[in-house]
Formats: sequence, structure tokens, C-alpha cells
Amino acid sequence: MHLSALPFIPRLTPWLILCFWLMSFNSGFAQDNKPEDLAEANTLSYALTHGKFKGLLRYSGQYRDSNLHVLQDSSSASAAHKKIQQYSAGGGYLGFETAPIYNLSAGATIYTSQPVGNNPDNRRGLGGLYEKDGEQESYTVFGEVYLKYQTKEHMVKLGRQEMPNYRFVSLSDIRMTPITHEGLIYENTQLSRFRFNFGYITKMKERNADTFIDMARGAQIKIANNNKPLIRGSYNPDDFKNNNYNGPKKEMTMASVIYDAESLSLEGWNYFINDFVNTTYLYGDYAFEPLEDYKFKLAAQYALQKDTGDQIAGNIDTWFYGLKLQLFKGNFNYFLSFNEVRYNENSYDGGTIFVRWGTPQMFNSFQVQDSELAGTVSVGMGVQYQFDGNSPFSGLNVRLRYGDYNLPDKLSDTDARQDRTETTLDFNYAFAKDAYLGDISLDGLSAQLRIAYNDYTTSYDFEAYKAHHGYEFDSVTDDFTDIRFYLNYRF
Repeated sequence: MHLSALPFIPRLTPWLILCFWLMSFNSGFAQDNKPEDLAEANTLSYALTHGKFKGLLRYSGQYRDSNLHVLQDSSSASAAHKKIQQYSAGGGYLGFETAPIYNLSAGATIYTSQPVGNNPDNRRGLGGLYEKDGEQESYTVFGEVYLKYQTKEHMVKLGRQEMPNYRFVSLSDIRMTPITHEGLIYENTQLSRFRFNFGYITKMKERNADTFIDMARGAQIKIANNNKPLIRGSYNPDDFKNNNYNGPKKEMTMASVIYDAESLSLEGWNYFINDFVNTTYLYGDYAFEPLEDYKFKLAAQYALQKDTGDQIAGNIDTWFYGLKLQLFKGNFNYFLSFNEVRYNENSYDGGTIFVRWGTPQMFNSFQVQDSELAGTVSVGMGVQYQFDGNSPFSGLNVRLRYGDYNLPDKLSDTDARQDRTETTLDFNYAFAKDAYLGDISLDGLSAQLRIAYNDYTTSYDFEAYKAHHGYEFDSVTDDFTDIRFYLNYRF
């Protein structure tokens, strides 16, 4: 039986009581310096009583007033053509890691999301709750259970764990709980300014799920989408069930090298999944200050994806690249960015980049993250302002972004989609470290409001497209407003 089936009545009360108790409990379970007697330090009793808790209390809600044509965010027939999508949930995580015994420690983290308020089944929740068949249900899962060996220069971690810093493999923590992964990772920092990462990743847990799946299933490979073939080239139909990949389980091998100097940073990553896809990702940025009080940062990125072995997803041959220029002046941060994804009708979904293992890495992945779609050419720009300690709004960060997404949209394009623009406005407020509520520190308490308006081009002749290709336009969406609110307390 899944943990999500446990009878939470009321759902959040025990969770809240435990978390607030831990926040106020500042003796006993405190990570302090080890005693001089190493024999005493390297005992099970010491490891348990001097371990570290981590926790997050989160409320999150999302509201999108989108007309759904065909499929957009819903796989449920009952949710199609509904004006509003939404979810409202509370939860977060609670974790504990022992103090090390001879550099070896163990940890576990439980994640949960529980409905709060109105979550109608015919309004699919966009990723905040468990969404099988378009429903919205609670879930609870051990997202982390691991062993860790760590010294000053080496770190080995085995089991279920958060992997926040591995680019294409990352948390994508934009709903109630993050993506976590299962496997073995190794980090080496022996060489000054260098970090080497190696990983063998067997499974992943999606954000709104209570089970772990292999990396091929995590990529969400499908034969077709609304009768449009996604797989191009040969593949084994026996690997699929009800349109979704159901073949042999696949693992990912990951390796990278990172060089980080004072003004220059360079990264090279490779992710290999046998019989599926190999992804190579390169990133670099350079900071310079040609004028006093004006700091610039220039960044570039490039990724290449190619099929491997038995090609369970058919032909894959695509790439993307990007450029980004930032200007820092006082409390202001300005940016201008560009991304292009290859359009190749002989590649899976016309050249769409596989990104489902973590956060999309494109510079122009803003609130509605689809800059990885085949043939997308996007330009982004924005400004951010951080109020400092002398302001009555100290702790407030305001960010305005605009993106223009130009997609293949000719009648002859097999993988045509709608052009769109997106304007986003974010308000993020974090309490200062010296703010208190009784005996509880408010350091770690933050609130974020995100508002995005997406303006989709709808002047295409969709019927002519259907007549020409034999299937409907891949996805048709009206303009919509996407509103998200987060209230977080991390401890």
C-alpha cells in the first residue's frame, strides 16, 4: 500500500505539530563540533543525537484561466475544454541526517502534498497533487533514503536523494515537492577550482508522484500525441502500452567537469541512457567590469541529443544553443537572452529536447516552460530589483520578464505549433534572520507571488492544417493568465 493511502484526518495537523516542535527544539539534536574523544564521536548514540533535521512547510496554489483545446495540460476527457485549471495544497518535507561515523552518515526525507480548499477533479491541478486520470489527490512518499560518505575532497552518496546541482538532472522544485532520484553519485574536489561529478542514476520520482520510475519512463516517451506521430524512424512497438513506453527499464550514466575561477566558469556534462539518448551539455560564463559600478556577465550554452543503441524512441538528432548578457548596477539586474532549438522532422517530435529529468536549462524557460519544443527561437529580456536593508521593503525582490517564442507554424511544417509571448511579474519576500515570532525564528520564511500572461497566436487555419497532414494541430491554446503563490518556511 502506498503511503498516500494513509488516513490523514485532519490531513495536515500531525505534520504541522511535528514541524513546529522541531523548529522550536534547539537543544539535543544540534550539529556541533565533535568532542576531542574520537571514540565517543564515532558511536551510534552520538550520530543519532547530533544529527541534523531539515524541513519545509509549504502552501502552494496555482490558477490558470485557460481554454483547453485538444490536450494542453490534461489527459482526462472530463477535464477537456474547461476554462479554469487550479490546485491548492499544503505540505512540504521533513528529513533527518545522522552525524557521521567515520565519515559515513545516513538520511531520509519524507515528502507530502495534501489538498487544501477547493480542488475539483475536472480542473486538473498542473502538478501540485497526484493527478492520475485527471484527479487531484494527496500523496506521501519517502523521496530520500540514502547512505553518504564525505570527506573534504570526496563525497559518495547511494540511494534515493535530492540531486539539485546536476543541470539536466535536478529538482525542478516549482510545485509542492521536488523531483528526487535514486542511484549512486560521486563528487571530487581534489583539484583547486575543479569539481568532477559522476553518477549512475537508476530511477526518478516525478514532482507529483509517490513512486519511482526508470529514466526512460521518466522522459515520458510516447508513440503519438493527438494522433500525430512523435517517434520518427524505426522502433519496437512491443515496448509500448497504451501509447506510453513500457519496455525494459533504463538507467542513466552521468559525468561532468566544472571549472570555476574568479571571473570564468566552464562546465561540460554528459548523460547517457542506453538504447535511448545521449545528451551533451556545455555551459560557460565570463564576468567583467569595464566601467566602475557596472558589472557584466556573458553566458553561453549548447546541448546535443542523439539516439543510442536500439533506439527505443526512434531517431533522435537535435540540439539547442543560447546566449545571455546580464548587467548588474547597484540593486538592479538586467538581462537579454536568446535560445534556438533545432527543427528536424526526422527526429523525435521534430527535434524537441528531452528535459523531463529535472529543470529545463534553456535561458528562456520562464514560467510556462516550453522553450525546449522543436524549432523554438526565443528572445527574452528582463529586469530585477532587490530592496536593500535601508529600505522599508528590505527583503523584497521584484522581477519583470518578457519572452517572445517563435515556433514552426507554416502549413507545411509537420510539427507546427502556436507562436506566443509571455510577460511575467514576480514578487519574492524573505524575512530577515533577526525576525522572530515568539521563540521561533522567521529566518527561512518567505512568500512568492508569480503572475504570467501568455499571449498565443490564434490566427492560423487549423482546419487547413488538419486537411494537409491528416491530424489536428498538435496543441491549440487561447491566451491565459497563470498565477502561482508560494508560502515557504525552511528550517
